[in-house]
Amino acid sequence: MANYKKIIHNQILLSFIIYFIFAFIGCEVPKKKPFKPIIKPTFESKKEPEEEQKILTKKTILIGIFENYPKVTIYSDSKFTIKELNNSNNTELKSNGTHIVSVSQNKILINNKKYSSPLKLIPENSKQYLRVENKRYRGIIILRLNSRKKITVINEIGLEEYICGIMTKEVAPDWPIESLKAQAIVARTFALKSLSKHSKDGFNLCSKTHCQVYGGVDSEDERSNKAVYDTAGEVLMYAGQIISSFYHSSCGGCTEDVKNVWNSPQGKNPEFLTGVKCGFCEEDRWYNWNAAFSFKMLYSNISNAGYRIGEIKRIKTVGNTSSDRVIDILIEHTKGKLWLTSHKFRMIINPNTVRSTNFKIKVKNKTAYLTGHGWGHGVGMCQWGARGMA
Repeated sequence: MANYKKIIHNQILLSFIIYFIFAFIGCEVPKKKPFKPIIKPTFESKKEPEEEQKILTKKTILIGIFENYPKVTIYSDSKFTIKELNNSNNTELKSNGTHIVSVSQNKILINNKKYSSPLKLIPENSKQYLRVENKRYRGIIILRLNSRKKITVINEIGLEEYICGIMTKEVAPDWPIESLKAQAIVARTFALKSLSKHSKDGFNLCSKTHCQVYGGVDSEDERSNKAVYDTAGEVLMYAGQIISSFYHSSCGGCTEDVKNVWNSPQGKNPEFLTGVKCGFCEEDRWYNWNAAFSFKMLYSNISNAGYRIGEIKRIKTVGNTSSDRVIDILIEHTKGKLWLTSHKFRMIINPNTVRSTNFKIKVKNKTAYLTGHGWGHGVGMCQWGARGMA
């Protein structure tokens, strides 16, 4: 009976947390339908919630940290074991210091000794870290040769330790602890939903913005680590499935429907990725921003993106979404017209210059002047909104 009461108590507590997190994802909960997502870390399981969370907490994932390197430098401060995965050969390197990894005749060389690809570098214990290209990493390092006979370096690491390594790359560790917990949960959910993104490359996720920026041990912080472990195993689910938990820096006043940014099946827009108003991200320095670029620069960037155009005559926005983000950009040139989605246009110019698609354009003397709001694609959780709510 005591255990039953404990389970009920935990379910109520988890339901409260998930409601709080989904409020973050749009900065307010949509009112058109009752919204009752739950935390349930596995798809099909007869285990109790606490056991399910323990399963996720122990999960190991593979992160591609370096790709297409002809040579890699690894430093160890203690001995470690080299394990060749295609055979039973194990070699123990007792000497610490710098180890040069290179390639020769379809083999991996470590200190000029040949090994078969792939192989694992296993530290003596969990408190020892291997330093790859001057960055420290927890867990195990895997070396493999890709189709170009170049080195791919993979970090085999626990899910929670991985989340610790991305937190400060996304938010400041001195933010309110509840906003850090929200970030940990959406990042963990995003990771589990995206485990197949790099399956063809031999790992789950990369360490860049394509997945989530991961910096290893040196990017960890005590406060953000606490937020990770306080929410260990917690993920976001809707209709029995782990969701695509997108997030961005600041929405500029309103989040965006996912269908307006990326293609979705039959134009569907999941309820949890529907744009809603946000009144909590005004403290972001990029809540309001300005940018300018010449037609000459615009022509160069468009040409480098593979488009063949003439001299640019005019540029204008065409259409707006319900959140006031631009839908399309029309560029008129001497050879015709070029239509670009606002998202594509932003990527062509520079996403650190055109910080969002929520902008207006004015043209003067063949220079485009932009005034805009927010930073990022605007889909999912507004990080500065979460900070403001916390």
